Amino acid sequence: MGGFRQTQAPASPEKAPAREAPDRQPRERTGPLFIDDSHQPTIMISWVQNDGTRIEFNRTMPWGTKNDREDLGLGVLAFVAVGGTRIDLQQGHPLGSVVRVGFYKADSDKPFFENIRPGSVVEVRLEGVRFIEDARATKSTALQHSQYQLDDVLNCGLDGSAIDQYNTAGANETLGGQVNKDNGRPGVMRIVEGELPADAPRYYQPGGDAAGDENPQPAERFATVRFSKDPETGAIGMRAEIPYELFRHVRDPWLRTEPGTFFEPTHFHVEFESLPVRAYPENMPDTDAGKNEEEDTPEVVGP
Repeated sequence: MGGFRQTQAPASPEKAPAREAPDRQPRERTGPLFIDDSHQPTIMISWVQNDGTRIEFNRTMPWGTKNDREDLGLGVLAFVAVGGTRIDLQQGHPLGSVVRVGFYKADSDKPFFENIRPGSVVEVRLEGVRFIEDARATKSTALQHSQYQLDDVLNCGLDGSAIDQYNTAGANETLGGQVNKDNGRPGVMRIVEGELPADAPRYYQPGGDAAGDENPQPAERFATVRFSKDPETGAIGMRAEIPYELFRHVRDPWLRTEPGTFFEPTHFHVEFESLPVRAYPENMPDTDAGKNEEEDTPEVVGP
């Protein structure tokens, strides 16, 4: 026999309390600096050939790793990456971000810079480096790392540890004890603001001292490194001018500078570290950054 079952109607639900509007104010950052990879940087490398022709390659490319290489032409491969020697050696600032622009030979048996003129300078640029917050380049951290073929260093009577070489901006830069007179030129990457004065020393002496114009042996000129910052976007740029003889191994026994008379690296890169503006003391204007290592490197702020 059919029938029905009466059930009690559910009670009306209580009205949920209204939620507070989310706090949309940006939170103060306390962690390390991160790259803004939604903006691609532009790289450039150039040199002058024997006949006076200037070779220049420009490329806007995504951030990657040293294995993400693009063929620029004339046997030069390029990459742009976050991280570098300073990070590899655990010498980076806790809040810093290291960026590098690097190059490889497509064929290790051919010259790096086709028909480069004796006395030429290799120019390297990295433009459009943007971070997720306002940042400054820590100029004294600029360095060039070069890596040589093992066979080349062994043929010069050196051991396998000699494949890595460092040209640094800081005259006292050791990268935690990793750089010394046998594998580097501390202070050879001279940080320049504007134009060099006419009486600026041209030649570098091993140990970081300026040698004046007396053309010492080995005859190695200072490199120059200039930094820029776009006032609208905050993008950081770096331009390095590296005399060709600085690609020679520090312990090359022949002390020659002519192209083809010394073995070249098969890879090199130029890097620098940046820090968020919040890491700098409030009384340190942006134009003062980079005057010397004491002013250029702030105390650690935050965790």
